[in-house]
Amino acid sequence: MDSLLFYPILTKELADQCGINTDKYNFSFSYQGNSYDLVQSGTSTVRLSDTMDIWKVETEGLTFKKKVSIAYPELLHGYNGVVCKDAIIAMCILWTNKSLTQTGCILPIYDHNSETGRICLFQHTFAPGEITGDLELKVVLYIQKSADKIYHGEESFINEDGVIIGEIERTVLDFNSIYMDFPIEELFSPDEPLWWLYMSWEDPKVDLFNKDSICLYLNPFYQACPMVGEKIKNLDLLIDILATTYLMVFNKISENDADLTATIHDVGLENGSICSIMFHFIDSCPQALQFGSQEGLLKSLQINLRQILKEGDE
Repeated sequence: MDSLLFYPILTKELADQCGINTDKYNFSFSYQGNSYDLVQSGTSTVRLSDTMDIWKVETEGLTFKKKVSIAYPELLHGYNGVVCKDAIIAMCILWTNKSLTQTGCILPIYDHNSETGRICLFQHTFAPGEITGDLELKVVLYIQKSADKIYHGEESFINEDGVIIGEIERTVLDFNSIYMDFPIEELFSPDEPLWWLYMSWEDPKVDLFNKDSICLYLNPFYQACPMVGEKIKNLDLLIDILATTYLMVFNKISENDADLTATIHDVGLENGSICSIMFHFIDSCPQALQFGSQEGLLKSLQINLRQILKEGDE
């Protein structure tokens, strides 16, 4: 019921009429007193990298800049808009770091309204250690000050300070590629198979998601080994192995039906636990995982992993 709304909110059609435009984020970091831009890749989930290969969000932090403009902000007000004529609308960026269950609000450093439209500039720095794993950025409009007077035709409008009236853009950053999130070890041996999975835990809702509880082993003895170190030799084979691996993990979690339900719905999970990490994986998939059958789940895992990893290579 959280998504059930009874008052007008910003639609794509209205956003187009208002001439809302968002520039691409500029991401950068500071190193030894100098600032360096980060390279972006991917579409639904963005990944960042630097040409010097020294940046990590945990140790260097992250800075971003963003410009958002509205050519005809007056169209948001009144009978055909989404707020009362005299209400004051503001813009902000809501950020969420699911890995650390942290969230916050970023206000523009520049907000100017003129005859040619409205321009908002954002700039923010996350200090080293402040975020890790992932970051969601949502550009939203909200009512900064409600209207003192409600005119005819505005009775259906929400008129409360702080209420979000529309989302302009959402960007999801993944600071660690999906295959590196999963503990992977190499073991060179002519006596072992190409790959195998180790799993051992008492309570997946509490036990940490690390190589002591779960680990995928790859054997570079074989020419077909899809990955050596951080270098991927055969992405298609790696996707198939990872899909089967995730299927095996979900199957082991589902030995207790309550654990699988808790994982899917994020109920009673300790931060960093096996179930918590698997929930974040489910939540980050571009398409819904199909838990109705084994074959459906495996197929949907393959589709999602292929989309995620292929985007990371774009």
